[in-house]
Amino acid sequence: MKRIIAAIVIFIGFVTAWQMLSVVKIKVVGQPSSTGLIASQLEQPFFATLQKNTGIPIEVDFKTLDKLGFEDTYELYMMKDGVFDLVSLRLIQNTQHEITLEGLDLVGLNLDFAKARTLAYAYLPVVDKHLQEKFHVKLLGFWSFGPQVLFCSKEISRLSDFKKIKIRVSSAAMAQFVTSLGAIPAVISFDETKNALQNHIVDCAISSATSASAAGWLEFTKYYLPIAFNNGINAYAIWLSKWNLLSDKQQEILQAAFDKHIDNIWQYSQKLRKETEDCIMAKDACKGKKYEIIKIELPGEDQAYINNKFKNTSFKKWAESCNQEYPNCEKEWLSLAGPVAGIK
Repeated sequence: MKRIIAAIVIFIGFVTAWQMLSVVKIKVVGQPSSTGLIASQLEQPFFATLQKNTGIPIEVDFKTLDKLGFEDTYELYMMKDGVFDLVSLRLIQNTQHEITLEGLDLVGLNLDFAKARTLAYAYLPVVDKHLQEKFHVKLLGFWSFGPQVLFCSKEISRLSDFKKIKIRVSSAAMAQFVTSLGAIPAVISFDETKNALQNHIVDCAISSATSASAAGWLEFTKYYLPIAFNNGINAYAIWLSKWNLLSDKQQEILQAAFDKHIDNIWQYSQKLRKETEDCIMAKDACKGKKYEIIKIELPGEDQAYINNKFKNTSFKKWAESCNQEYPNCEKEWLSLAGPVAGIK
């Protein structure tokens, strides 16, 4: 009997040890807390319940970007080096390291939610291929914070008012575009933008309406221009070394969980945009704080001018740079994404 008991104890020990070894630990970096409800209401709960909802033997260590104290421009290299395993990837901030990321959400293209999503997924295979080869990172899907629009403390009623206006932007590409409109760009991180508006370092700032509201920008702005400079596309990406620890079935289950989560974000993002705009303009439908910010609709000729600038500024410069790194870049984009954007 003693031998039987000893054998059982040894067997249980082996099983426990095997189970511990089979658990895949995943270090996850989420969006900054200040970006608002998508981060707090969808992303954080999703990762908190990921193991339970999928049944996959994973252990998720989730932290928001602001809690970690490193710049979002280094997310891809952090993953390449294995510092983090899965990241809620801020695309605009990482385009300097992989140029095809910019092709997912080109500045000035001015697409609605549906077209922005269709374009991003049409171009996904190209971006995923380069990220796997260059950073050993796999894309799990794209989602949107919503159209990146303009909030100003100074009155702007048409494009001619952009001259000499200081605008906070999030990337070099956005800086080039607003410069082409006559404005003075300032590349400032999202978390520092509220102070920049409050202290009149900038006159305007670009972000989604929901993020701008959550971050307190609306306290220091009076005008709202719903020009979709781009659509705030972001992604989920996983380190291939960690992905490959999962079986084919587990990979399928995990991808399905992300597909559902991402679909929820797209729907929630559109809902939040409508609710936020109601509050921005102090409509009765607003369920939160009302701001009475003035919405400015640009004249048709100004909108046409912006569309023309996209083709001759954003797209042209991006395509030239991308072709230098990948000779068929422009051709691939026009083939896959061009039909969605209406560009030949």
